Order: sequence, then C-alpha cells, then structure tokens
Amino acid sequence: MINALVCIPYLELKEPYERCIRRYSDKDISFEVRHIIGIHEALENAVMGKDIVVARGITAATVAKEWPSKHLIEIELTGYDVLHAIIACREKYKSKNIAIIYAETLRCDERMLSDLTGIPVTVKKVSDEIETRAAILDYAAAGVDTFVVGRTGAEICDKNGLAYVSVDVGKEAIERSVLDAITAARTMEYERSKSVLIRQLLNDNADGEIAVDTEGNIVEENRMARELVGSSMENIPEWREALASETGFERVRMFNNLPCIVRYVPVFQSGKPIGVNIVIQNSERLRESDSKIRRELKERGFVARYSFSDIKGESGKLLEMKEKAKKFSQVLSSVLITGETGTGKELFAHSIHSASPRAWEPFVAVNCATLPGSLLESELFGYVEGAFSGAVRGGKAGLFEIAHKGTIFLDEIGEIPLPVQSKLLRVLQESEIRRVGDTRVRHVDVRIIAATNVDMKAKVREGLFRSDLYYRLSVLDLHLAPLRERGNDILLLADMFLERYASRSGRRKPVLSRDAENILMSYSWPGNIRELRNICEKIIVLSDGDTISGCDLDGILSAGSDEKEGRALSIEELASSGIVKKGALADALGISRTTLWRRMKESNVKH
Repeated sequence: MINALVCIPYLELKEPYERCIRRYSDKDISFEVRHIIGIHEALENAVMGKDIVVARGITAATVAKEWPSKHLIEIELTGYDVLHAIIACREKYKSKNIAIIYAETLRCDERMLSDLTGIPVTVKKVSDEIETRAAILDYAAAGVDTFVVGRTGAEICDKNGLAYVSVDVGKEAIERSVLDAITAARTMEYERSKSVLIRQLLNDNADGEIAVDTEGNIVEENRMARELVGSSMENIPEWREALASETGFERVRMFNNLPCIVRYVPVFQSGKPIGVNIVIQNSERLRESDSKIRRELKERGFVARYSFSDIKGESGKLLEMKEKAKKFSQVLSSVLITGETGTGKELFAHSIHSASPRAWEPFVAVNCATLPGSLLESELFGYVEGAFSGAVRGGKAGLFEIAHKGTIFLDEIGEIPLPVQSKLLRVLQESEIRRVGDTRVRHVDVRIIAATNVDMKAKVREGLFRSDLYYRLSVLDLHLAPLRERGNDILLLADMFLERYASRSGRRKPVLSRDAENILMSYSWPGNIRELRNICEKIIVLSDGDTISGCDLDGILSAGSDEKEGRALSIEELASSGIVKKGALADALGISRTTLWRRMKESNVKH
C-alpha cells in the first residue's frame, strides 16, 4: 500500500479533493487530506510514513528541501490562475502596482502579465516563509499597493494590513494532482514488488552475491553473502584489483572454514568502472550440485556407462587398440572408429569420453541409421516453436546443445543423408548450430566421436558422403580388429559371458570342453563380440549339464553357420535358407535390422 498526503492551503479545498479521490483512487493508494500551511513544524509529523506528498507553493518548496526522498506532486497553478488573481486585484482594490510573491515552482512572465493587464506587475520567487515575509515588506515599502500570494503570504499580509488576493486552486489542478499521485503510486507499487522479487531471488540463491561501488561500499548483498563474508569488504580486498581489471577473475578463498570460489566481475557504464559484482560459490555445494547433475544425466542416458576397464581381453591387437584410444582420449580432436559390426565401437567411444578431461560432462549417443533425415536433423540440432507440424510448444534443444562441453557419439555415421551432412560440417568448422526454423546461431563446444562399419572412402568416391566432412571426422582414426583376429580373447570373453548369464539365471556356469573351445576358436564370428555374447546366452538357456561338448556347441551354432566350412553364411544364403523374418535373419548374422536392410539392398537381395 502506498500512503499519500495532500496538503491543502485552505479548508475549502478538503471536500473537492476528497470527492476527486473517491472518484479516481483504488486499493494501491491511501490518501490523507490535511489543512497544512508550509512551515517545517507543521509538516514534520504529517509527512512521516508517507510515500507521496501533494502540495503547492511554500509547502511544496519546504517538502522538496527538507524531505527530498518523498515523492512530491506539485499542485501546479496555471498562468490563467495568476491572471485571474491580478484582474481580481484591479477590480477589488483599483491596484496600480502589483507584486506576485510566490514559491520558486511558479512559472510566469511579469512583462507579459503587465502587457495583458495594463498594470505594472513584479514577480518575486521565494523558497520559504522567511523569504516570503521579507519580500512582502520590502515591496510594500517600495510602493507596491497589492499582492498576489499563496496562503503563507496571505497570513503575512493580514498581519501587516496589506491588500492581497490569494491564488485559488481550480478544479482542473485538483484533478490533475490526484491523477498524478495515483500514477506515481502505481509505479512505486510496481517497483516495490519488483524489488521484493529481486531481493527474494537474491536471498534464495545458494551463492553469495555482493555489489560494491568504486569506494568499496556495499550497494547490495544477499543473505548468503552476509553469512559468508559479513558486512565488511575487508574480508575480500581483491575487489580493488577487480575494479582495475577489464574482465575480472576468480580466486579460491576460505569462509567459515569452507573453500569457496570467488568470482569478481567489474561493471562499467559509459566505458568507466562503476563497481564490482562478486559471486561466492561454496565448492562443497558445487560438488553436490555436480553429483546431482550427473545423476540426472545418467537417468536421461546422457552419461558414459563404460571405461577402458570394461574392455576385456589380453591379445596384442586389443592392447594396441586400447593404448591408441587412451592417447585419443587426452585430446579434443574428432575420432572416427571403424570396424565390423559387433566389435565394440560404442564401448570404445564411451571409454574415450570417460578417460578424457570432459569425463564429467554429458555423453550423448545417437544411432544415425535409426532416424529418417528430417527427424535426425531436428534431433541433432533442435527446433523452434512452429518449425513444423507437431513441434512442441517453446521448441526443443537438440542433442548437440545437450552435449555442450561434452561428447556426442554418432554411431553409423555413414547413414547420414547429405543435407544433414552439411549442417554437421558447420558444427565441426564453426562450433555453431542453428535450430530447425530458427534464425539465431548458437555456439556449442562438443567433441565428436563417430563410428561406422562401412567403407567410408568408398562412400566418398560414390558421392554418398562429403569428402570434407569425412576428413574432419577422421582426424583421429581407430580401427577395431574383428574378434576372429584376437586369438585367446575369444575364450576369455566366452568365459566372462557364461559367468554373467549363469549368474543372472541362478545357474552354475558350465565348463567348455576342449572340442567346444576348438570350435569357438575356429569359428569366423561374423557378428563378432555381439554374436559371441548371444551364443553364450543360448548356451546357458539350452544346456542341461555342467560341461558343454563340441556336439552341444555345434547344435547351437548350426542355425547360423556352415558347419562343413566353419564360416558364417552370407546374406544371400540365409535369405534362401528359409528364415523369413528379418529379425531372425539379423540375429543369425549378429547385426542390426537397419544394417541388414542396407546390406540386402546393396546385394540386391529381395526378401
């Protein structure tokens, strides 16, 4: 609620003012109308607790001088009001020489008034009662016979037997002053509400925030800052250094035995420093927040789930691949991982991110072959509201924005359509993305790891993949050897998978016979590790004894292999073998349905 005081110079104004207030006022402002003439003693108690003061003449001048923090609304007198008073002087007193003694706020031209009335008119501006008394007495001694004054001047003229006419407040002046007060009250109420919101926002902030001027005086601070620092800037003297800097800096300080990160940001106006904003962050809380963010990212799937310790094997080729990948993890260049399906490309991508300086940032994986071109574009780069039919209200951030500061893994990169390739190239070249339907460019800091099981150079030669994008993606290249080239890793992995699935099923892990081991070692593994994992799961489900013989394993492998030659069947052979469902056919080959569809298309196999 805003409280307003209306100071009326004579009681006859009380009823007109109250009537006008009833007509226009609302719940945002409370008016009090009081008969007060502008002396300090009479005003002091009246203005206490008031936000707005409506007054005229000497009263208004006194308020402006003594209480500058009060919002003053002056009852403005027009030139017509003064002219009307001069004419009244002439008619009532036959005046020959008139002096207008009024507050500094009155604006009128004495030459113009003299010309209009035909009477010499002198205007004297005063600022208080003392000046008013002195001016009236001096002009009377100089021969002025009539005065135009306010109520303070009228009292002085009465006491000294001088002729005068008071300038009355008209209906228009009353209405204008009330409306001005209401407008000011609404503005003040809005600013108060905004101030409360800002204050609440600052106090709810878990970081300490302080604003200081160039002298080190605290202009604003929140509750957390007071708890950490107190009320003296002596505890953070670096503000002086920040004031002289252009960009600010950070320091680590101890407050209340807590390590805190203090960020100093100089504030400029018209090129000159006007103060420093200081943000104090509790490092313990930052760690808690970071853990919370990590948990949320994990729940949403935007975190690396594997590390190099999850890549099992002891063969020379595997150790060589891991060593190379570990070196790649320490730089930010793009990585292209190639290899047959099922060789662990995604596992290596996760591990590279987990070992990198970005390990605590998001890891976003997307299979580029599972989405059509238009949908892939909106998923990668996001879209704005109304970009297309079905776009969610407010738009949506793309995966590149979600992966900001982290890594994005683009699996089956060779399946990206050419239009999307152009936008992806821009990300690599300029670190910028533009949402679908947007004109605004957004900066992103994302490392790209891509993977494919196709011959990318062949795709480039055929015009199906941009050469400039290919070279940008393959700054660092990592080729994963197929399982059949990793020797005893086959048995090591088989033992690990058997242990895993036996434990999940609540069964004892079976032992592989020598014949079964020989079969595993001689099999070509077209589906690589994925196929080996599936076979091990089938062994646990289908086996009854504690030992897996070569005959048992032959029976499990026979559905997906040519037993006589120990090799995987081709797509053409499987397509004619009676397997009619693409899902079963893909499982037999140990590949995804998308890859199966692409290979069938490349081989002109109709099924």
